[in-house]
Amino acid sequence: MHAMLWRSRLLALAAAALTAAVASGTARADDPPTCPSSTQDAYGMSALALTGPSATDLTLTFDAKPGCGAVVLVKHIQVKTFTADGAVAAVKNVKNEEAKDGVAAIALDRVDRGLRIETDAEVQTGEPTRTFVLRDATTSKLRPDLVVTAIDAPKSVLVGTDVSLTANIEELNGDVGATATATLKGALGPIGDPMPLTVAADGSTTVTLPAGTLATATPNEFTIEVSQSKPAEYDVTNDTRSATVEVTKSELKSPPLILFPSLVGYGAQFNHHLYAPVTQKKMPPGGTQDVEQKVEQLEPQLVRIFYNDNWEENIDGKHPSPEFEQNYQSFVRVVELAQNAGATILISYQNLANLNSGKNPYAKAMAKFADVFYDLVVTHGLTNVRWAEVGNEPNSGLTTLDQYKRYYQALSDELVARALRDHVKLMGGGLVENGVGPRDHYEWLKWIGANMGDLVDAYAEHVYWWYDRPGRLEYRMRDIEHLAKVELPEAQQKPMYMMEFGIRGDNACGSKPNATNTYYGADAANCPEIWRTNLAGFQQFWFNVHSGQFGVPGTSKWDAYWAIYDNTLNPPQVYWMTGPASEGYPLTPTYNVMSMLFHTTVPGWQIIRVLPWQSNDESVPDDPGFHASNGQVSSDTPEQELAAYAGPTGELTVVGLDTNGRFLNGVSPDPPSEYSIGNLPANSAFSLVVWNATGDGTNSIAGTVTTNAAGVARFEVPLQAAFALTNVPVE
Repeated sequence: MHAMLWRSRLLALAAAALTAAVASGTARADDPPTCPSSTQDAYGMSALALTGPSATDLTLTFDAKPGCGAVVLVKHIQVKTFTADGAVAAVKNVKNEEAKDGVAAIALDRVDRGLRIETDAEVQTGEPTRTFVLRDATTSKLRPDLVVTAIDAPKSVLVGTDVSLTANIEELNGDVGATATATLKGALGPIGDPMPLTVAADGSTTVTLPAGTLATATPNEFTIEVSQSKPAEYDVTNDTRSATVEVTKSELKSPPLILFPSLVGYGAQFNHHLYAPVTQKKMPPGGTQDVEQKVEQLEPQLVRIFYNDNWEENIDGKHPSPEFEQNYQSFVRVVELAQNAGATILISYQNLANLNSGKNPYAKAMAKFADVFYDLVVTHGLTNVRWAEVGNEPNSGLTTLDQYKRYYQALSDELVARALRDHVKLMGGGLVENGVGPRDHYEWLKWIGANMGDLVDAYAEHVYWWYDRPGRLEYRMRDIEHLAKVELPEAQQKPMYMMEFGIRGDNACGSKPNATNTYYGADAANCPEIWRTNLAGFQQFWFNVHSGQFGVPGTSKWDAYWAIYDNTLNPPQVYWMTGPASEGYPLTPTYNVMSMLFHTTVPGWQIIRVLPWQSNDESVPDDPGFHASNGQVSSDTPEQELAAYAGPTGELTVVGLDTNGRFLNGVSPDPPSEYSIGNLPANSAFSLVVWNATGDGTNSIAGTVTTNAAGVARFEVPLQAAFALTNVPVE
């Protein structure tokens, strides 16, 4: 019994002790932990040594375990640095070093990258004071070096473009990474807020920084700067990189937008009766030779020439032999003149009245007309004759559409019979606007497209405007483009030519006799004929530029030189590019500006888009009947107008003017128009040819414009002038 009682008491004591222990443990769980006595369990220390160009900064970071006081002061620190072969290089002792937020910083003499550094630190904390000795070793690492290695920015942009620049930022030293910010700066300082970034050791990152809208056509230099690096950088002298964005008013679209693949050319109407008696009897001695020389020097690219069955065949009986034979000989000589000038030639059967009335039955007439082509192309070898047209402005006369188709079908058949149809193409239309109704050019061209698509190879229209209402030339071009490219189904669309155009003057001015469309009435003191004015040259060149902007393959100015078409002199023919023979065929401002165009563009080149090109550059009012009102205005505002042409081996010409000068006949009092054109070949020389630079209506070479490394050309041209910027040789 005694042994059992002792055992029971022991079990009871053990149970009581266990209960007390559990109760005691529950109570201590709410008490703060006590700092362990073991150094390893109480504190940790990590060392990081970052080396710059002249010193090494040792950073000691202390970590206090739960229950241990934060390290705010280190009683003693000993730092040993070592050589590459492991020998002690130096020993540094520091006492009572502050540890702000648990971090102590020790400045060392420069320790080369990769060398060993050992640190002992005595930390004293608590009441009563306890001392802990902490140790760590590290190797010297180079501070990070952040560099903007590249900036991705457009070389050139148009005015009004929103631009962002993307920077590639690399850490080059390869030991530690960093956080930092990137800031974009312009000429006036920072643009936008700094952009945070993180770069790993030996890594890279990209940041995109918006520069905003660039509103001025000047070079804009931007700098991207890296700053606020943590840790601090090894080298702060290489933290920026700059890039220049050229802002331009215009640029060639890239890649090129081809508006028409092969320019046929710019040219003029040649009067077929230059050598006929009707002209020769009013021609001074030697006049013909003089005009021949000037026409050949002009080098028109596309020439239209009439053939008239009354004058060349005596259908009306008013031109008996030998006159009609002489008229025909004049016609052939004029075709020869056009060929000698290098032009592609269109022959237009002028007179439809005889065909309509049956006076000259169309089958017989078209057979004779085909014989004319055979005579020109085969007999005389005038192979530049490549186009035929039946009827001048047929929608303004009495011809019906059914008749019109019959005439073309008959001519096509006759050309086939003479093996000429492949050589001679047929151009349909030659239409005028003509208001509303069945003779409106909309109705005619739609019918031709739907019913003669297998007969005609191209379409044509004629455009005239008054000098004080040049908005009409823009409106007509836009309206024709809308008709040809929107109203016609795609399957019926064909190249559209402008085979007559010209500027009209006033009927009356001062005391001069009335003469239809003749005078520049804005100069009431002198009342010059419109063909003598610089304004005529400016606006007619503008028409050609505008046609290029729509990809029109060819235009023909009415007309090249003074001569007499027939005995009807009212209205007078006052649209010449040379003055009358009685004055020695003087060269007009229009002759000169067209010569600049003819000599800086080449048939066969591509017509390419120049930007900006916006909806208001081609729009017409959204009103099906608006074209019927003979619109005189354009929705576009005065601005620089440019067209461009590219040859097969790098040839390039940009032509243009500023339509703020559209009403000028003299020299503008305003500053010149500043041009800036982007996406040209870089570091390339262009000749700048200027028409009417001094207000005398002549051409001059203003000098050489060399594009910069971004392919931007900058130059000035007076408001009253026009220009051609070209890399083809000019004289």
